[in-house]
Amino acid sequence: MIGQSLGSYLIEAELGSGAMGVVYRGFNKARNRTAAVKVISADQVGKGKSLDRFKREIEILKQFNHPNIVRIVGGGVSGGKYYYAMEYITGPTLDRVLGERGQLPWREVVDLGIQLCDALQFAHDHQVVHRDLKPSNLMVTETGQLKLTDFGIAKRLDATQALTATGRTLGTAAYMAPEQIRGTPEISHKTDLYALGAVFYQMLTGDPPFKGATALVLMHAHMNEPAPRPSDKVEDIPKALDDLVVTLMAKAPQDRPWDATAVGEILKGLKEKASRREAIPMVWPEAGSPASMPTRDEYFDPAQTRPVKTTRKSKRKKAQKARLEVAGLVGALVVVAGLIGYLLWPRSASSLYSHAETLMASADPLDWIRARDEFLDPLDRNYPRHPYRERTEAWRDRIDLRDVERRAEILEKPSLVAFAKPKNEAEATYQHTFEEAEAAHKIHHDRDVEAYWRAMEKQLTREDRENRGWVLLARSKAEAIAKEIDLRRKTVAQLLAKAAIPDQLSGNETARRYTRETLTDLVKRFDPYPDVSDLVDQARAWLVADRKEMEGSGTASPAEAEKPAPSTKGPVPASPTSP
Repeated sequence: MIGQSLGSYLIEAELGSGAMGVVYRGFNKARNRTAAVKVISADQVGKGKSLDRFKREIEILKQFNHPNIVRIVGGGVSGGKYYYAMEYITGPTLDRVLGERGQLPWREVVDLGIQLCDALQFAHDHQVVHRDLKPSNLMVTETGQLKLTDFGIAKRLDATQALTATGRTLGTAAYMAPEQIRGTPEISHKTDLYALGAVFYQMLTGDPPFKGATALVLMHAHMNEPAPRPSDKVEDIPKALDDLVVTLMAKAPQDRPWDATAVGEILKGLKEKASRREAIPMVWPEAGSPASMPTRDEYFDPAQTRPVKTTRKSKRKKAQKARLEVAGLVGALVVVAGLIGYLLWPRSASSLYSHAETLMASADPLDWIRARDEFLDPLDRNYPRHPYRERTEAWRDRIDLRDVERRAEILEKPSLVAFAKPKNEAEATYQHTFEEAEAAHKIHHDRDVEAYWRAMEKQLTREDRENRGWVLLARSKAEAIAKEIDLRRKTVAQLLAKAAIPDQLSGNETARRYTRETLTDLVKRFDPYPDVSDLVDQARAWLVADRKEMEGSGTASPAEAEKPAPSTKGPVPASPTSP
């Protein structure tokens, strides 16, 4: 394309390329203006919804007018090539800045972060989620102004047509939120906030939060590993900024800040404190500062240049001071020894239980893990016959169940092929049982669904403790479907009772018509479910008897005596066996 014309732009140089297309530097002679011209690749035009996504990017940029978002200045089709022109930014990408400098001072991160939060909030207010926030999509001008670019895979929350196929994942693995990888819950503005935390981490440390040889390894880390703290690599960082990065990268969207504005307010508060030279609490206080070491009285004057004349009185003072120093040292050793003894001496069973109880009352599953590792394990190990066994086992079951529920979500999703591969026999059993249960549920054979889960529970109960979570999950699914069946039977029984049969059939015509309509609706709604077939057959029999009676009396008509709905039951599947 170099040297060719694209619309009113003469292509001068290539600025960058990606999977969707190429960005060139173009010059519009008529307007004496340089622009960045993005052209969709020819092989992408006819591939899936790539062209639709390209057009949507243009529509998104047209409605944006914000100092921290790149502006669109034109576009169209020229020579069969689809393109659009953006304002030309002379500065480098943030990715290049980090490549050259390694990491940025926290004050600079705050300045850029405030601008980025403003840009994201503007996009979110227009119902647009970027979905690909990363350093290479951020540019920094020569004056330090940040520009958000590349809305190629942005999602419009108010769009009626989805441009991403179900089960597909779009984004860059190093910055993707867990819900963006799994597909659940739905993508929202908080998906961008997770990526914002990852970008902040890289700006502060010089590296992305997680490293891996493949995209699958990175995705696994984002879904399962705790968010790292920038302070593990950087000393000079405010505690508020360190905590903010971890909060932004919370696994659950609801645990992240409310919106980009809330994040920006925290950053603005840090900037204002710094500008007023107010004290800012740091994770690692500066060496030599009052916060880094305790103060103590000095026993000599470093500025003294002449020796003090020794007298009997001064000797007594020195001897007294020496005794005090020795006493203080002995006291300190006693305190240290006591502290070591306290730390090494096993805590009481009641103390361990009390701490575990406090953490298990939390809604944060990470607190549950801490309760198990720090308190429940020592409690069971040091006091095997403690009186809290029933309660602690219930807590362990809750933790085990949650762990396998997260893993089960992945095993159930065929789109994540690599993650969905079972790691052990228990996971293989779950995946097989889930497939069988889903097939039976689709044809309304819920008794078989319950039987499948019961069989899995029975099979894994015979195995070791590591399968406990899968046993609990199978049991909970069996109990849930059993409750659903029981509720369905109660509903049908109540409808039969409501129809007041068979007395209503021989009563007045209004009651007779009401009864007939109730029974007909009951048969249509519940005939597909074998678990209530006896009750449905009873309703069908009453309808047949009613029709025969009306035909015998000569009063039947198509409107008055509808034939009961025929059975829609499908073939009964083979009895479920142990998976």
